[in-house]
Amino acid sequence: MQAPVLQSVTVEILVDNFFDIFEPSKPGMVERAVLGRMPKPLLAAHGLAMLVTLSQNGKQTRILVDTANSPLSFFNNLEAMEHKVEEVDALFISHGHPDHYGGLMELLQRRGPGVPVYLHQDCYYPKLLVTPRGRVGPFALVRDNLVAGGAQLHENQGPALLQDMALLTGTVEATTSYEKPLPGFKRVVQGQEEPDPFSDEQALVLNVAGKGLVVIGGCCHPGIVNMTKYAQKLTGVNQVAAIIGGFHLTAGGDDLINGTIAGLKEMHPDLVLAGHCTGFKALTRMAAELPDNFMVSCVGTKVIIGG
Repeated sequence: MQAPVLQSVTVEILVDNFFDIFEPSKPGMVERAVLGRMPKPLLAAHGLAMLVTLSQNGKQTRILVDTANSPLSFFNNLEAMEHKVEEVDALFISHGHPDHYGGLMELLQRRGPGVPVYLHQDCYYPKLLVTPRGRVGPFALVRDNLVAGGAQLHENQGPALLQDMALLTGTVEATTSYEKPLPGFKRVVQGQEEPDPFSDEQALVLNVAGKGLVVIGGCCHPGIVNMTKYAQKLTGVNQVAAIIGGFHLTAGGDDLINGTIAGLKEMHPDLVLAGHCTGFKALTRMAAELPDNFMVSCVGTKVIIGG
């Protein structure tokens, strides 16, 4: 399935787990927030939200990827980065975990009816997490609430186009031996708990002229290498400009961390920007193993590809 060719892509990290003004920039590619130039402080939170601007044939389209863990962090940082909800042309919810749709209902209320919302049809299954400290959840993204809130729903299972400018992978094909769903994650189907296969989690794939693919994930529970390889298979484009998102690695142990780093090296991306659920151990390992193309995803970061 062809991914439309774009002139440029800009990804702004609205909400992430980290904020560090001393993280370096890469002039022309990665710019960090400068506190003294912002109208208000930024908030870091356990959640993810990104504003993605696509440029094609003189037209700009803005896609909001996820809406953080709560309206508090989301709207504070949207304002701090001098954006408004009216700028958003479409929303993409990466998967059905509440740290990715926490600000969604309030955004729909402020934005008004008719905003396109793209998500996998399996996002509505209630989800929970079983931890050594007890059960968390279940949480559910309720379809009826989205409809009542004025969302114009676009639900997919397989690959689909978003606004005719980006590709959604649909359910990700598993091809690596080391990327498997973590056992503590569950979902509820017809009243019964089962291990969550994360069929609902998909990547946003952008194809930038002369640069290659930009692959954007939320938590990448199906595996960031699986997701990127599947994006390459769907588009027929092997060159990878950037891989961005939370990678959920540390909780999976050394085999997952080592396998993922090896897989990323094989794909030779120009940039790997990881944060959110990746975990400190995995971040430090990637920083050591990928010294030329790895950077930590921080609130206020702007990535520019092409143009």
